[in-house]
Amino acid sequence: MSEGSVTTGGDTGGGSVTQGTNPSGAQTSNDSNFETEAPGLTTSGDPDATGTTGQGVEPVPPGSRIPVGGGDYFLLGANYPWKSYGGDFGSNAWGVYGVHTKADEIAGQFQQMADSGLNVVRWFVFTDGRAGVIFDNSGTPSGLHADVLIDFDTAVGIASDHGIYLVPVLFDFHWMFWAKQEGEVQLGGRSDTITDPVKRAALVEKVVIPLLEQYKDEPAILAWEIMNEPEWSIADLPEGSPDNQANAVPLADFYSLAIAIADAVHSKTSAYVTLGSASIKWIKAWTPAFAAAHKLPALNLDFYQAHYYPWMDGQGFDNHADYGSLKFSPNEQTYEALGLDRPLVIGELVISDDAGKRLDTLLNNGYAGAWPWSLNSDYSLDLPGIKAWSEAHADIADLPAP
Repeated sequence: MSEGSVTTGGDTGGGSVTQGTNPSGAQTSNDSNFETEAPGLTTSGDPDATGTTGQGVEPVPPGSRIPVGGGDYFLLGANYPWKSYGGDFGSNAWGVYGVHTKADEIAGQFQQMADSGLNVVRWFVFTDGRAGVIFDNSGTPSGLHADVLIDFDTAVGIASDHGIYLVPVLFDFHWMFWAKQEGEVQLGGRSDTITDPVKRAALVEKVVIPLLEQYKDEPAILAWEIMNEPEWSIADLPEGSPDNQANAVPLADFYSLAIAIADAVHSKTSAYVTLGSASIKWIKAWTPAFAAAHKLPALNLDFYQAHYYPWMDGQGFDNHADYGSLKFSPNEQTYEALGLDRPLVIGELVISDDAGKRLDTLLNNGYAGAWPWSLNSDYSLDLPGIKAWSEAHADIADLPAP
Protein backbone atom coordinates (compact mmCIF):
# COMPACT_ATOMS: atom_id res chain seq x y z
CA MET A 1 0.00 0.00 0.00
CA SER A 2 1.45 3.29 -1.12
CA GLU A 3 3.14 5.55 1.41
CA GLY A 4 1.24 8.75 1.94
CA SER A 5 -1.78 7.60 -0.06
CA VAL A 6 -3.58 5.24 2.26
CA THR A 7 -6.50 7.54 2.95
CA THR A 8 -10.13 7.19 2.08
CA GLY A 9 -10.65 7.28 -1.63
CA GLY A 10 -6.91 7.08 -2.31
CA ASP A 11 -4.82 4.58 -4.21
CA THR A 12 -3.25 2.37 -1.59
CA GLY A 13 -1.49 0.11 -4.00
CA GLY A 14 -3.41 -2.62 -2.28
CA GLY A 15 -7.02 -1.84 -3.12
CA SER A 16 -9.30 1.17 -3.48
CA VAL A 17 -10.31 2.76 -0.19
CA THR A 18 -13.86 3.76 0.59
CA GLN A 19 -14.85 3.93 4.24
CA GLY A 20 -18.37 2.64 4.46
CA THR A 21 -19.68 -0.14 2.29
CA ASN A 22 -22.97 -1.69 3.31
CA PRO A 23 -23.10 -5.04 1.54
CA SER A 24 -26.75 -5.55 2.37
CA GLY A 25 -27.90 -2.12 1.28
CA ALA A 26 -26.94 0.63 -1.14
CA GLN A 27 -23.39 0.20 -2.34
CA THR A 28 -20.98 3.05 -1.67
CA SER A 29 -18.03 1.14 -3.11
CA ASN A 30 -17.11 -2.07 -4.85
CA ASP A 31 -16.78 -4.62 -2.04
CA SER A 32 -14.10 -6.61 -3.83
CA ASN A 33 -11.97 -3.46 -4.14
CA PHE A 34 -12.44 -2.28 -0.57
CA GLU A 35 -9.32 -1.63 1.46
CA THR A 36 -9.00 0.85 4.25
CA GLU A 37 -4.89 -8.74 4.56
CA ALA A 38 0.62 -28.14 8.40
CA PRO A 39 1.56 -31.40 9.09
CA GLY A 40 5.16 -31.45 10.17
CA LEU A 41 5.26 -27.64 10.43
CA THR A 42 8.29 -26.51 12.41
CA THR A 43 7.53 -23.33 14.33
CA SER A 44 9.81 -20.90 16.01
CA GLY A 45 10.41 -21.17 19.72
CA ASP A 46 13.18 -18.86 20.88
CA PRO A 47 13.18 -18.91 24.68
CA ASP A 48 15.75 -16.13 24.77
CA ALA A 49 13.31 -13.85 22.97
CA THR A 50 9.97 -14.60 24.57
CA GLY A 51 10.40 -17.10 27.37
CA THR A 52 8.29 -19.65 25.53
CA THR A 53 9.29 -22.41 23.18
CA GLY A 54 5.82 -22.86 21.71
CA GLN A 55 4.84 -26.17 20.14
CA GLY A 56 7.64 -26.15 17.57
CA VAL A 57 10.99 -27.90 17.70
CA GLU A 58 13.47 -25.54 16.08
CA PRO A 59 13.44 -21.82 15.19
CA VAL A 60 13.13 -21.06 11.49
CA PRO A 61 16.70 -20.32 10.38
CA PRO A 62 17.56 -17.27 8.31
CA GLY A 63 17.63 -17.91 4.59
CA SER A 64 15.54 -18.09 1.46
CA ARG A 65 13.36 -21.08 2.36
CA ILE A 66 10.68 -21.79 4.97
CA PRO A 67 10.02 -25.28 6.41
CA VAL A 68 6.64 -26.79 5.56
CA GLY A 69 5.68 -30.44 5.95
CA GLY A 70 9.22 -31.71 6.29
CA GLY A 71 10.70 -29.76 3.36
CA ASP A 72 12.02 -26.25 2.77
CA TYR A 73 10.13 -24.08 0.30
CA PHE A 74 9.68 -20.76 -1.47
CA LEU A 75 6.13 -19.73 -0.50
CA LEU A 76 4.34 -18.91 -3.74
CA GLY A 77 0.87 -17.55 -3.08
CA ALA A 78 -1.45 -14.57 -3.49
CA ASN A 79 -3.54 -12.09 -1.58
CA TYR A 80 -7.19 -13.06 -1.76
CA PRO A 81 -7.53 -10.72 0.30
CA TRP A 82 -11.27 -10.49 0.89
CA LYS A 83 -14.57 -10.94 -0.84
CA SER A 84 -16.05 -8.08 1.20
CA TYR A 85 -13.65 -5.98 3.25
CA GLY A 86 -14.20 -6.68 6.94
CA GLY A 87 -17.22 -8.88 6.31
CA ASP A 88 -15.80 -12.23 5.29
CA PHE A 89 -15.60 -13.51 8.88
CA GLY A 90 -18.59 -12.67 11.07
CA SER A 91 -21.61 -10.47 10.62
CA ASN A 92 -22.91 -7.11 11.79
CA ALA A 93 -25.95 -4.86 11.61
CA TRP A 94 -25.61 -4.78 7.82
CA GLY A 95 -26.43 -8.47 7.71
CA VAL A 96 -24.85 -11.88 7.27
CA TYR A 97 -22.60 -11.89 4.20
CA GLY A 98 -19.50 -13.85 5.19
CA VAL A 99 -17.63 -16.71 3.58
CA HIS A 100 -20.30 -19.32 4.32
CA THR A 101 -22.84 -17.36 2.24
CA LYS A 102 -20.54 -17.40 -0.84
CA ALA A 103 -18.87 -20.79 -0.49
CA ASP A 104 -19.35 -21.97 -4.07
CA GLU A 105 -18.08 -18.73 -5.59
CA ILE A 106 -15.02 -18.65 -3.31
CA ALA A 107 -14.30 -22.32 -3.95
CA GLY A 108 -14.22 -21.55 -7.67
CA GLN A 109 -11.62 -18.84 -7.10
CA PHE A 110 -9.50 -21.16 -4.94
CA GLN A 111 -9.63 -23.71 -7.74
CA GLN A 112 -8.36 -21.02 -10.10
CA MET A 113 -5.47 -20.26 -7.74
CA ALA A 114 -4.62 -23.92 -7.23
CA ASP A 115 -4.63 -24.49 -11.00
CA SER A 116 -2.13 -21.63 -11.32
CA GLY A 117 0.35 -23.08 -8.84
CA LEU A 118 -0.51 -20.79 -5.93
CA ASN A 119 -0.14 -22.63 -2.62
CA VAL A 120 -0.63 -19.88 -0.01
CA VAL A 121 -3.50 -17.41 0.37
CA ARG A 122 -3.33 -14.31 2.55
CA TRP A 123 -6.85 -13.43 3.78
CA PHE A 124 -7.96 -10.50 5.98
CA VAL A 125 -10.15 -11.26 9.01
CA PHE A 126 -11.20 -8.48 11.43
CA THR A 127 -9.76 -5.54 9.42
CA ASP A 128 -11.13 -2.30 10.98
CA GLY A 129 -13.40 -4.01 13.52
CA ARG A 130 -16.66 -3.63 11.63
CA ALA A 131 -17.67 -7.28 12.04
CA GLY A 132 -16.74 -10.42 13.91
CA VAL A 133 -15.70 -8.91 17.26
CA ILE A 134 -18.24 -8.25 20.00
CA PHE A 135 -17.59 -5.12 22.08
CA ASP A 136 -19.33 -4.18 25.35
CA ASN A 137 -20.68 -0.70 26.07
CA SER A 138 -17.22 0.55 27.08
CA GLY A 139 -15.65 -0.63 23.81
CA THR A 140 -13.91 -3.54 25.49
CA PRO A 141 -13.74 -6.69 23.35
CA SER A 142 -15.92 -9.39 24.90
CA GLY A 143 -15.90 -12.22 22.38
CA LEU A 144 -16.30 -13.54 18.86
CA HIS A 145 -19.52 -13.32 16.91
CA ALA A 146 -20.87 -16.81 16.29
CA ASP A 147 -20.65 -16.39 12.52
CA VAL A 148 -16.86 -16.02 12.72
CA LEU A 149 -16.35 -19.72 13.37
CA ILE A 150 -18.94 -20.69 10.76
CA ASP A 151 -17.10 -18.60 8.17
CA PHE A 152 -13.70 -19.88 9.31
CA ASP A 153 -14.85 -23.48 9.08
CA THR A 154 -15.98 -22.81 5.52
CA ALA A 155 -12.75 -21.04 4.58
CA VAL A 156 -10.56 -23.78 6.05
CA GLY A 157 -12.62 -26.42 4.27
CA ILE A 158 -12.26 -24.66 0.92
CA ALA A 159 -8.53 -24.23 1.39
CA SER A 160 -8.04 -27.87 2.40
CA ASP A 161 -10.10 -29.11 -0.54
CA HIS A 162 -7.80 -27.25 -2.93
CA GLY A 163 -4.48 -28.02 -1.26
CA ILE A 164 -3.91 -24.39 -0.25
CA TYR A 165 -2.51 -22.99 2.98
CA LEU A 166 -4.05 -19.93 4.65
CA VAL A 167 -2.41 -16.93 6.29
CA PRO A 168 -5.26 -15.20 8.16
CA VAL A 169 -4.50 -11.51 8.77
CA LEU A 170 -6.07 -10.74 12.13
CA PHE A 171 -6.16 -6.93 11.98
CA ASP A 172 -5.59 -4.11 9.50
CA PHE A 173 -4.06 -0.70 10.26
CA HIS A 174 -7.54 0.78 9.79
CA TRP A 175 -8.35 -0.73 13.18
CA MET A 176 -6.61 2.38 14.56
CA PHE A 177 -8.33 4.95 12.33
CA TRP A 178 -10.66 7.47 13.93
CA ALA A 179 -14.14 5.99 14.26
CA LYS A 180 -16.67 6.44 11.50
CA GLN A 181 -20.29 5.40 11.79
CA GLU A 182 -22.15 3.79 8.91
CA GLY A 183 -25.68 3.21 10.17
CA GLU A 184 -25.32 0.96 13.21
CA VAL A 185 -21.84 -0.21 12.26
CA GLN A 186 -18.65 1.41 13.57
CA LEU A 187 -15.63 1.44 11.29
CA GLY A 188 -12.28 1.77 13.02
CA GLY A 189 -12.00 3.70 16.26
CA ARG A 190 -10.30 0.85 18.14
CA SER A 191 -6.94 2.36 19.10
CA ASP A 192 -7.85 2.08 22.78
CA THR A 193 -7.83 -1.72 22.49
CA ILE A 194 -4.08 -1.31 21.95
CA THR A 195 -3.27 1.59 24.29
CA ASP A 196 -5.47 0.51 27.24
CA PRO A 197 -3.87 -2.52 28.95
CA VAL A 198 -7.24 -3.88 30.12
CA LYS A 199 -8.83 -3.64 26.68
CA ARG A 200 -5.67 -4.98 25.04
CA ALA A 201 -5.71 -8.03 27.30
CA ALA A 202 -9.40 -8.55 26.55
CA LEU A 203 -8.72 -8.39 22.80
CA VAL A 204 -6.15 -11.14 23.10
CA GLU A 205 -7.98 -13.29 25.65
CA LYS A 206 -11.55 -12.94 24.37
CA VAL A 207 -10.99 -12.67 20.62
CA VAL A 208 -7.58 -13.87 19.45
CA ILE A 209 -7.01 -16.85 21.76
CA PRO A 210 -10.46 -18.44 21.25
CA LEU A 211 -9.86 -18.28 17.48
CA LEU A 212 -6.39 -19.78 17.83
CA GLU A 213 -7.63 -22.54 20.10
CA GLN A 214 -10.44 -23.44 17.73
CA TYR A 215 -7.94 -24.02 14.90
CA LYS A 216 -4.85 -24.95 16.92
CA ASP A 217 -4.28 -28.20 15.04
CA GLU A 218 -5.57 -27.10 11.64
CA PRO A 219 -2.91 -28.04 9.07
CA ALA A 220 -4.34 -25.67 6.44
CA ILE A 221 -3.37 -22.62 8.52
CA LEU A 222 0.28 -21.98 7.71
CA ALA A 223 0.69 -18.77 9.72
CA TRP A 224 -1.26 -16.15 11.63
CA GLU A 225 -0.50 -12.55 10.72
CA ILE A 226 -0.80 -10.05 13.57
CA MET A 227 -1.64 -6.97 11.50
CA ASN A 228 -1.42 -5.63 7.98
CA GLU A 229 0.91 -2.62 7.63
CA PRO A 230 0.73 -1.30 11.20
CA GLU A 231 3.36 1.33 10.37
CA TRP A 232 0.65 3.58 8.90
CA SER A 233 -0.99 3.85 12.34
CA ILE A 234 2.00 4.07 14.72
CA ALA A 235 2.82 7.51 16.10
CA ASP A 236 6.53 7.30 16.92
CA LEU A 237 8.11 4.79 14.57
CA PRO A 238 11.53 5.97 13.36
CA GLU A 239 11.06 7.44 9.87
CA GLY A 240 7.36 6.83 10.32
CA SER A 241 4.57 8.26 8.21
CA PRO A 242 1.27 7.77 10.07
CA ASP A 243 -1.86 8.26 8.00
CA ASN A 244 -3.70 11.51 8.68
CA GLN A 245 -6.88 9.53 9.44
CA ALA A 246 -5.18 7.40 12.08
CA ASN A 247 -5.51 7.82 15.81
CA ALA A 248 -1.93 6.59 15.84
CA VAL A 249 -0.73 4.49 18.76
CA PRO A 250 2.67 4.47 20.50
CA LEU A 251 5.15 1.89 19.22
CA ALA A 252 5.55 0.42 22.70
CA ASP A 253 1.81 -0.25 22.97
CA PHE A 254 1.69 -1.89 19.56
CA TYR A 255 4.67 -4.02 20.53
CA SER A 256 2.77 -5.13 23.64
CA LEU A 257 -0.17 -6.30 21.53
CA ALA A 258 2.03 -7.94 18.90
CA ILE A 259 4.08 -9.82 21.49
CA ALA A 260 0.95 -11.07 23.25
CA ILE A 261 -0.46 -12.38 19.97
CA ALA A 262 2.83 -13.94 18.88
CA ASP A 263 3.20 -15.68 22.23
CA ALA A 264 -0.39 -16.95 21.99
CA VAL A 265 0.22 -18.36 18.50
CA HIS A 266 3.35 -20.14 19.72
CA SER A 267 1.77 -21.52 22.88
CA LYS A 268 -1.64 -22.44 21.46
CA THR A 269 -0.97 -23.61 17.89
CA SER A 270 1.48 -25.35 15.60
CA ALA A 271 1.38 -22.49 13.08
CA TYR A 272 3.85 -19.74 12.31
CA VAL A 273 3.35 -16.09 13.20
CA THR A 274 4.27 -13.10 11.02
CA LEU A 275 3.50 -9.39 10.56
CA GLY A 276 2.79 -7.58 7.30
CA SER A 277 5.25 -4.69 7.23
CA ALA A 278 4.39 -1.97 4.72
CA SER A 279 7.93 -1.88 3.27
CA ILE A 280 11.48 -3.12 3.64
CA LYS A 281 11.96 0.47 4.79
CA TRP A 282 10.65 -0.58 8.22
CA ILE A 283 11.37 -4.30 8.30
CA LYS A 284 14.10 -3.98 10.91
CA ALA A 285 11.64 -2.34 13.32
CA TRP A 286 10.33 -5.85 14.06
CA THR A 287 13.68 -7.49 14.76
CA PRO A 288 15.15 -8.42 18.16
CA ALA A 289 18.08 -6.06 17.55
CA PHE A 290 15.75 -3.07 17.07
CA ALA A 291 13.72 -4.07 20.13
CA ALA A 292 16.83 -4.28 22.28
CA ALA A 293 18.08 -0.89 21.07
CA HIS A 294 14.73 0.69 21.96
CA LYS A 295 14.37 -1.14 25.29
CA LEU A 296 11.39 -3.16 24.04
CA PRO A 297 10.77 -6.85 24.63
CA ALA A 298 11.63 -8.96 21.59
CA LEU A 299 8.88 -9.77 19.10
CA ASN A 300 9.50 -13.38 18.12
CA LEU A 301 8.24 -13.67 14.53
CA ASP A 302 8.85 -16.92 12.65
CA PHE A 303 9.37 -15.17 9.33
CA TYR A 304 9.30 -11.55 8.29
CA GLN A 305 7.04 -10.11 5.63
CA ALA A 306 7.40 -6.85 3.71
CA HIS A 307 5.33 -5.27 0.95
CA TYR A 308 6.56 -3.73 -2.27
CA TYR A 309 5.01 -1.18 -4.63
CA PRO A 310 6.69 1.01 -7.27
CA TRP A 311 6.87 4.11 -5.03
CA MET A 312 9.70 2.31 -3.21
CA ASP A 313 11.97 2.11 -6.27
CA GLY A 314 15.16 4.13 -6.01
CA GLN A 315 14.69 4.91 -2.31
CA GLY A 316 16.71 3.76 0.65
CA PHE A 317 18.73 4.56 3.76
CA ASP A 318 22.47 5.04 4.06
CA ASN A 319 23.80 4.24 7.54
CA HIS A 320 20.52 5.05 9.26
CA ALA A 321 20.78 4.93 13.04
CA ASP A 322 17.99 2.35 13.36
CA TYR A 323 17.82 0.66 9.97
CA GLY A 324 21.36 0.81 8.63
CA SER A 325 21.88 0.86 4.86
CA LEU A 326 19.15 -0.66 2.72
CA LYS A 327 16.99 -0.18 -0.35
CA PHE A 328 13.21 -0.17 -0.03
CA SER A 329 12.70 -2.26 -3.18
CA PRO A 330 13.34 -6.02 -3.06
CA ASN A 331 14.38 -5.75 -6.70
CA GLU A 332 17.33 -3.61 -5.56
CA GLN A 333 17.93 -5.03 -2.08
CA THR A 334 19.20 -8.53 -1.41
CA TYR A 335 17.91 -10.47 1.54
CA GLU A 336 21.43 -11.44 2.63
CA ALA A 337 22.56 -7.83 2.97
CA LEU A 338 19.69 -7.10 5.38
CA GLY A 339 21.23 -9.40 7.97
CA LEU A 340 17.89 -10.66 9.27
CA ASP A 341 17.54 -13.53 11.73
CA ARG A 342 14.53 -15.04 9.93
CA PRO A 343 13.45 -15.47 6.28
CA LEU A 344 11.61 -12.64 4.53
CA VAL A 345 8.54 -13.08 2.30
CA ILE A 346 7.39 -10.30 -0.04
CA GLY A 347 3.78 -10.36 1.09
CA GLU A 348 2.34 -7.81 -1.36
CA LEU A 349 3.55 -6.77 -4.80
CA VAL A 350 2.20 -6.32 -8.31
CA ILE A 351 2.65 -9.23 -10.74
CA SER A 352 0.26 -8.31 -13.53
CA ASP A 353 2.75 -9.32 -16.19
CA ASP A 354 6.24 -10.79 -16.61
CA ALA A 355 5.66 -13.14 -13.69
CA GLY A 356 8.66 -15.28 -14.50
CA LYS A 357 11.06 -12.34 -14.57
CA ARG A 358 9.64 -10.80 -11.39
CA LEU A 359 9.70 -14.05 -9.44
CA ASP A 360 13.19 -14.90 -10.65
CA THR A 361 14.44 -11.56 -9.35
CA LEU A 362 12.96 -12.18 -5.89
CA LEU A 363 14.25 -15.73 -5.80
CA ASN A 364 17.75 -14.70 -6.89
CA ASN A 365 17.76 -11.89 -4.32
CA GLY A 366 17.16 -14.43 -1.57
CA TYR A 367 13.54 -13.87 -0.58
CA ALA A 368 11.49 -16.75 0.80
CA GLY A 369 8.20 -16.20 -1.01
CA ALA A 370 5.94 -13.86 -2.97
CA TRP A 371 2.22 -13.17 -2.55
CA PRO A 372 1.04 -10.79 -5.29
CA TRP A 373 -1.85 -8.37 -4.82
CA SER A 374 -4.45 -9.56 -5.60
CA LEU A 375 -7.16 -11.87 -6.79
CA ASN A 376 -10.11 -9.58 -6.04
CA SER A 377 -8.67 -6.08 -6.05
CA ASP A 378 -6.88 -3.45 -8.13
CA TYR A 379 -4.18 -5.39 -9.90
CA SER A 380 -4.73 -8.45 -12.05
CA LEU A 381 -2.48 -11.47 -11.63
CA ASP A 382 -0.39 -12.95 -14.43
CA LEU A 383 -1.75 -16.39 -13.65
CA PRO A 384 -0.37 -18.11 -16.78
CA GLY A 385 3.08 -16.71 -16.03
CA ILE A 386 2.85 -17.68 -12.37
CA LYS A 387 1.79 -21.20 -13.33
CA ALA A 388 4.71 -21.60 -15.73
CA TRP A 389 7.17 -20.38 -13.10
CA SER A 390 5.67 -22.66 -10.46
CA GLU A 391 5.98 -25.68 -12.72
CA ALA A 392 9.57 -24.80 -13.59
CA HIS A 393 10.42 -24.47 -9.89
CA ALA A 394 8.28 -27.30 -8.53
CA ASP A 395 11.09 -28.48 -6.25
CA ILE A 396 10.82 -25.33 -4.15
CA ALA A 397 7.33 -23.99 -4.99
CA ASP A 398 5.10 -27.09 -4.89
CA LEU A 399 4.20 -27.38 -1.21
CA PRO A 400 2.92 -30.67 0.19
CA ALA A 401 -0.87 -30.59 0.66
CA PRO A 402 -2.09 -29.52 4.11
